[in-house]
Amino acid sequence: MVCPRCGSVERSPHGSGSWIAQETFMGRVSTLTRRRKALLAAGVVVAVGGLAAAASLLAEGVGGARPEAVGRAGAVPAPVGGGAPTRIGQAGTDETEPPGGTDPVEPGDVTPEPSATTVSYRFTAWAGPGCTTGAYMENGRFENGDAGWYTVESGGFGESPCDGRFSALPMSGSPDQDRGSSAVWSWYLGDGFRECALTVFVPRSVRDSDVAGAPSVYRVLSDPRDTDSAYTGFAVRQPEHRGTAVDVRSYPVKGDTFAVQLVDRGRDWGDAELVGAHHAAAQLKASCR
Repeated sequence: MVCPRCGSVERSPHGSGSWIAQETFMGRVSTLTRRRKALLAAGVVVAVGGLAAAASLLAEGVGGARPEAVGRAGAVPAPVGGGAPTRIGQAGTDETEPPGGTDPVEPGDVTPEPSATTVSYRFTAWAGPGCTTGAYMENGRFENGDAGWYTVESGGFGESPCDGRFSALPMSGSPDQDRGSSAVWSWYLGDGFRECALTVFVPRSVRDSDVAGAPSVYRVLSDPRDTDSAYTGFAVRQPEHRGTAVDVRSYPVKGDTFAVQLVDRGRDWGDAELVGAHHAAAQLKASCR
């Protein structure tokens, strides 16, 4: 006996002359019209595609972490300008990564800049609190005892044209986000300058918490009035350089003014040495050519 729909046959175990039909999936398919076979094939394709898309989304949700936003709105996170910021730390030490999670360029990894005694600069000037040259301004300053901004009367660069005072800038509380306080140094150069070498004076104070940026993050600006004009940056570990002038490196000049901004990102809580920590905003020197 032959199945009238699928044509499949099987011999019955109960008798030599008896046949029974075995209904199979392919047998069912063979009975469909050509139009229904096409619809079935299309449905299979859609189902397989849906399963593949669902598997892809599940894999992305498990393996891909959502990136964190770095800095407040309008801030340029580190690294800026397409490269990692230069971190100035004690030579020979193994530093942790800077804010933003990228490895720093250590002093030993950078070709040393020529010293000021071997390079002829057309313009050299200090700027900062208590200096009569250059320009210096503070944004978001507020007074709240040791929790706010305050002025330290000595410990900074005290030679002419500066008097040695410096400002202690409160930290934002986060190592990778700014709260709005900043200090800006600027120098008007005019036309014809292509680069400036920077020197950062890290002051010394009777309280280590006054000079505690670890690190303090600086951004180089093309316009001192526009904090979104940053095009590169660097970081200095202040506790390792208290009382010294740190030669950073040279940076390109973009316009007739050269400017540097110190932002307030940093953690001032947790470990005992971090409680009440401030960034020191002291004197910077620009040597330009």
